[in-house]
Amino acid sequence: MNHPHHYEWSNAVGRLEIRQLEAKDAEDFSALRRVVTADSPVPMGLSMDEELTRPLQGFRDQLSSPAPNAAFGAFVDGALQGCAALAWTSRFASSRHKAELWGTFVAPNHRGQGIARMVAGRAIEHGRNNSLQRINLMVYIPNAPAVALYEGFGFTPYGVEPKAVFLNGQFYDCQHMTLALNEIAATA
Repeated sequence: MNHPHHYEWSNAVGRLEIRQLEAKDAEDFSALRRVVTADSPVPMGLSMDEELTRPLQGFRDQLSSPAPNAAFGAFVDGALQGCAALAWTSRFASSRHKAELWGTFVAPNHRGQGIARMVAGRAIEHGRNNSLQRINLMVYIPNAPAVALYEGFGFTPYGVEPKAVFLNGQFYDCQHMTLALNEIAATA
């Protein structure tokens, strides 16, 4: 059944459902993170050994953060295959106009099917619906598919953090990107 926070349809990928993740999804979320990290740790920004130290309760807490924080999952034939999340990074009113898009990743066997675009789009829509004016993100580079995805939504780069992570004996930079939406002129 469709409602404003739940989407279902069928296509060549299979039966696809996009919905907000909850604490009960923590095991699937953790398992997907491990599959993605094992395939390619650089986009995740941590090693597999580091990923394996992350407790399940931490994911439960993260997925049950109070609104307007939200993580969205793409389920293909009932299995979590992709996600994207939006987090307000400050509890103070002075920074409530912006959030961070994080955790956008897709299982290796489901890449190239538009799933990342769907879940990231749902997270951005959630930001618009919650009166955000800006969404920021970071992407470890090189990662041309992710940069292209974000540029397709209108994100623009605003800086590079050199040597942001050290994985497999090599440093990787982090590209910071931002998307302006719901711009409202500040009043004096």
